[in-house]
Amino acid sequence: MDLDTVFAGLDSVAWADLHHAYGPAGDVPALLRALASTDQESAEEAEQELWSSLVHQGTVYRATVPAVPFLARLAAADVRRAELLGMVGAIAESTDEHDPERPGAARAAVVGQLPLLLPLLSDTDPEVQQCAAWAVAQCGPGAGPAAAAALRQRWEAEAVPAVRAGVLTACAAVGPDAADDLCAAATCADESPQVRVAALLAVVDTGRPWDDGLGAVVAELSPLGRHAAGDPWERQPLRALLIGLHERGDAAAAIDVAVSALDGAVEAVRAGDPKAAAGEATWAAECLALRSRTAPARLLPAMLPLLDHPDTAGMVIDAVRDWALPAPQAVPPLVGLAEGTGEHADRALAALVWLGAPEAADLLARHFGSRPRALEAAFRRATLKPPAPLPCTAALLDAVRARLAARTAGSATPPARRPLVAGGLDTVNEPVYLAGLLAGWGRSARAALPELVDALPHHPFVVGRALAAVADAGRDPDVVTALRACAGSGRRSDRQGAATALHSLTGDATALLAVLEAALDEPNDRRDHFVGAVAPLGEQARPLLPRLRALLAEPVETRSTVPAVEAALTAAAAVWKLTADGEAVLPVILEGLAWTEQPWGERTARRAAEVAALVGPAARAAVPRLLSMLDRPATAPAAARALVALHPGSDRPAGVPLTELVDRVLASLAPGAYAHSALAALKVLAALGPTAFTAAQLDRVRQLADGERRIVGSGTQIDIIRDDEEFRAAARTVLAGLTP
Repeated sequence: MDLDTVFAGLDSVAWADLHHAYGPAGDVPALLRALASTDQESAEEAEQELWSSLVHQGTVYRATVPAVPFLARLAAADVRRAELLGMVGAIAESTDEHDPERPGAARAAVVGQLPLLLPLLSDTDPEVQQCAAWAVAQCGPGAGPAAAAALRQRWEAEAVPAVRAGVLTACAAVGPDAADDLCAAATCADESPQVRVAALLAVVDTGRPWDDGLGAVVAELSPLGRHAAGDPWERQPLRALLIGLHERGDAAAAIDVAVSALDGAVEAVRAGDPKAAAGEATWAAECLALRSRTAPARLLPAMLPLLDHPDTAGMVIDAVRDWALPAPQAVPPLVGLAEGTGEHADRALAALVWLGAPEAADLLARHFGSRPRALEAAFRRATLKPPAPLPCTAALLDAVRARLAARTAGSATPPARRPLVAGGLDTVNEPVYLAGLLAGWGRSARAALPELVDALPHHPFVVGRALAAVADAGRDPDVVTALRACAGSGRRSDRQGAATALHSLTGDATALLAVLEAALDEPNDRRDHFVGAVAPLGEQARPLLPRLRALLAEPVETRSTVPAVEAALTAAAAVWKLTADGEAVLPVILEGLAWTEQPWGERTARRAAEVAALVGPAARAAVPRLLSMLDRPATAPAAARALVALHPGSDRPAGVPLTELVDRVLASLAPGAYAHSALAALKVLAALGPTAFTAAQLDRVRQLADGERRIVGSGTQIDIIRDDEEFRAAARTVLAGLTP
């Protein structure tokens, strides 16, 4: 195909009227032409520009669709074949469509170009063949019978193992119902390891039964990753196998395969090959544990022998730390590691802290200056709900006091940033952890009051909170004096921290009111931080009422940011509690609910719904907007709670049956949720009450509490399992309340 044919019709497309990731797509014709440039640098730059604009982070746009024929023609014309096949495949793969003319238009455009792409399955370059198979596979069964036949023909003829494996995967993706013989290749000893691994994955992808024979193949070929290096699927085979089995409901099979892989890794370590198999097996096991509630109890014992080898210990430490399981057999090797030096020693001690091992407090006291992760773990245990601080031993308390005094003495000349372990604690937020640990011990840490008072001017917020927890207003007048002094001068945020602590310790709100009055007099986006301090004051906040009303009365156009709107919503809640003035707060509620349609506005809309629920029937003007929020899983729970509060005692609030509200809330509790959102949804289910639930809906709540699949799946990896366990406990409590 000559370039005139390739670019025929290019200039007849109204590119400037279409959009890609960066706006109008008028630059696309020049970029497409530049792909065919003899200047390699120009062609590579054009390719990167098109990737970024047409398939930006996996999202496709209206301008993507008319670009597909030209990309396919260029590949067929021997222009950057592998690269453009990858781009076309990524377009077909995408399910994230921005403003599509019709759903699935981008993939349909690729399917329309398959007659040009299928001949590349027989190219002389194996890389091009693999990329062609991958691109066709992304079209799925919609690729049609001609594509399925072309792939089958290539499967019968292909001899290169890597290409043959890719063609097998594509055949299974395009024709999953006719993949029995392909899946049988997994147990065929005459096939290459690459093909057998691809067949194992095809068994899972197409829903074929899994059996012990296939598990034996996994054990025979492990580590699987060595047989899939460089293929365009870029899958980690063992991880993909475990997750695929689990996602389709074969949790027991997934766990069996993972345990077998870990056993094989232990054998490899004992045979003198410590890294490859162990790295693959432990990583895949960690990924499975983040999804499966039953997996950790079987996986951890299989992983623990790897703690005994220095090259594999680090692969296991984090699992011991994160999986929220008692592991007494892990304590001796972890203690040995924690006594050492470097990163593994710090991570091992952090794991001991999370386990609550009796040795943890003494080890932390002895190695305080070089265990930042362990200190953070101790801090986080102290801030759990309920708190679970390390024991306040004399040695550990002395170590915390000495470290806090040293940091206070050096505050005038902050230390230079250095590596986390090599530089001790300089690169972590150490004062927060030290003060938090003392706060967790409460009155048991009274001996540290002198160090806390000295540190107060340098870290008023965190140290003030610790003083409020540790001190006694009657016995410690010097603490009260220090807090008053700090609340009276310095930066406003520092003054607020000290004044909040003073109020918590003594009940005297005078200093805090002075800080908040000044802050509310200065309109800016930071007011949400100060308005949030109003609610704990209760009736003591009444002197702030004129300023809070003034904030509500500000023109809507002055609140163009999330912090500004959320400050107004928090002020509205405070005004309602003090005055029950619905006319004053309703406009702000409606303003907040309108943020549902804004990018990243769902959190603000949820907050507005919470305020509407607080106001109750006086906020019924918000019903239309609340009803529209029921259609979004992210906002449905808050909207359901508000509708019930706006219509107390009704079994059809705003015309919606309670059982339907239950369905909307349950739909928001899908795997992968954030802990905060999932716990909030449970509270809404509890508020709806037993009469709102059908038997089937109660069974769904039981699954939330005791099902195999984790519900919490977003957040930091170190927190996901503990957060899901907290969610499970909360779900069981809710279920008990719904089924007395």
